[in-house]
Amino acid sequence: MAGPPPPPSAPWTAPPPPPPWAPRPPKPHRRRVWIYLLVGAVVVIVGLAVASGTIWIQKVKPPIDAANDYLRDISRGNYRAAFDQLCAQEKVDGSPRSLAQTVDALVFSLSAYEVTPFDVRIDGSRATVKADLNPDNVGGTESDNVHIRLQKLDGKWRPCGGQFGFLDAPVSSRSA
Repeated sequence: MAGPPPPPSAPWTAPPPPPPWAPRPPKPHRRRVWIYLLVGAVVVIVGLAVASGTIWIQKVKPPIDAANDYLRDISRGNYRAAFDQLCAQEKVDGSPRSLAQTVDALVFSLSAYEVTPFDVRIDGSRATVKADLNPDNVGGTESDNVHIRLQKLDGKWRPCGGQFGFLDAPVSSRSA
């Protein structure tokens, strides 16, 4: 039994320390919910990035690659190879020579080009791709850009529509 309380005038004394063999009280467990939320958010963001990259590779990249192949052959002066990439209906009234004339009417000299990966319109088996025929021109104008119409035929994207695939080409006689 504890003794009587000390008189009010008695000096205050600290309680005696616990004996050394007594267990320490457990530390309060702090929950770290924020770390689980952060990890979950990072996983979701990475998952969305992978999914959008996969969609881009499967849907958008093939028409861009076809437009690049077509313009590469034209820029190298290989009009026969560029003409062979066209769909059948584009070849009916045309020839590699008329393709060269159409390109000359579009631009003075096609030595450099850049296909814009962010301006691709896909509608089922048809696509329209924007290409800058003068990418070195810093203050480029819209007249430096052409739109190439492509169509997916037998699993392969081919320039098809407009004039030799160019939607912006001036309409003229295609046979030469």
